Amino acid sequence: MQTILAIDDERSVRESYRVILGDEHRLILAEDAAEGLRALAEKYADLILLDITMPGMSGLDMLDVLRDRGDVTPVVVVTGSNTVAVAVEAMKRGAQDFLVKPFDVDELLKVVERTLEAQRGRRELESRREADRLGFENIIGASAPLMEALGKAHQAMQVDSTVLITGETGTGKDVLARAIHFGSARRLMPYVPLCCSAIPESLVESELFGHERGAFTGATEQRTGKMQVADGGTLFLDEIGEMPMEAQSKLLRVLQDGTFYTVGGSREVKVDVRFICATNRNFASAIASGTIREDLYYRINVLPIHMPPLRKRREDIPLLVAHFVAKHRPRVNAAVKDFTPRAVSSLAGYDWPGNVRELENVVERILVCNRNAAIIDVPALEGLLPQSASRMPAGLEEFDGLPLQEATERLERYLIKSALDRADHVQSRAADNLGTTRRVLKYKMDQLGLGESGEGTQSLAS
Repeated sequence: MQTILAIDDERSVRESYRVILGDEHRLILAEDAAEGLRALAEKYADLILLDITMPGMSGLDMLDVLRDRGDVTPVVVVTGSNTVAVAVEAMKRGAQDFLVKPFDVDELLKVVERTLEAQRGRRELESRREADRLGFENIIGASAPLMEALGKAHQAMQVDSTVLITGETGTGKDVLARAIHFGSARRLMPYVPLCCSAIPESLVESELFGHERGAFTGATEQRTGKMQVADGGTLFLDEIGEMPMEAQSKLLRVLQDGTFYTVGGSREVKVDVRFICATNRNFASAIASGTIREDLYYRINVLPIHMPPLRKRREDIPLLVAHFVAKHRPRVNAAVKDFTPRAVSSLAGYDWPGNVRELENVVERILVCNRNAAIIDVPALEGLLPQSASRMPAGLEEFDGLPLQEATERLERYLIKSALDRADHVQSRAADNLGTTRRVLKYKMDQLGLGESGEGTQSLAS
């Protein structure tokens, strides 16, 4: 689902945009150029619909501001003046296309989709170029949160320091760790992954450090641990928060001086290993509960990188869907070539608790169940999507008969008040829960007449 910033001083036009485009796209509505520029400072937009004649700064003047800022967001100007001169002037100042008021619905949809399609192509090309440049060809996306993580990973490639990758399950922490290793000076040496949660607690030390023959019941022969296998290269400790406390103590020593003893051994072993650690756990809670050593956390948290969840980078979903279609189509022998924008919008509407991994599984499932279809549209998704979409609060019948603007404001007021209540009225925390910034939340609160603490009713009907 792509984001459109629509700027027009006429409320009726803004409402028309909401009705025509709101189901398929995320809409940001602004009543003048100044408000539009403030919105752009806080939110990414894939397209700007810009009125020419407005109080204060005109649309043409805003085009100049965008050009001076280096903003490359495509702009479609909407003018009430049916003259070629205005359109030509707008195009000279950087507009991609134009519409004349009163616009035809089909023409609006055609121009918007044409411009967004071109933008999708440009962003995908930029994403591929950036991935090739940084060596992240297996990480798909071009959103700001992902680019921030990849930028930090690129810095980690240039040094030998320990890396801690945090993020929810399925966000691609293991893929990022592998990319960091193969982009580093150790690329020709071993890359050894070890998932701490997949090994019985009694065997973690043996798996990590190796053991001597007879060290414990069942140790019938000597075994080399992952630490020695990774000597000269990289050891990736996935889900390090699940490592037993005793093994954490021994790992701490390796991080300090590069030495350890095998289980049952008396000879000190020295290794040269670069550590990349990953976890989906909250370290503050784990330290407080005594399941992870605080000094170990400080040792591994040298270069922190956070992999954003998919719900924080929904604009990457079209790129990911296209990638997974190309990846799985030959394997499942499907004729599918693409998903329609409506189908992609449906996928973008989910929160994806399993993140990229869950999205990939769902796309593969859709391909298998629709193998003979050339194009996947919304009806083909029926019964195949996860049941993880956010649900609206009860009582929607209270909206019956209300003007769209009033109903929207009531719902926004309800959601903001609820988020503030859950966050103990800490605005930064409430903004994070709503997937926005504190500045945008404060702006919406002022716009809706909510006090600093969100004072106002929580009822949908009021």
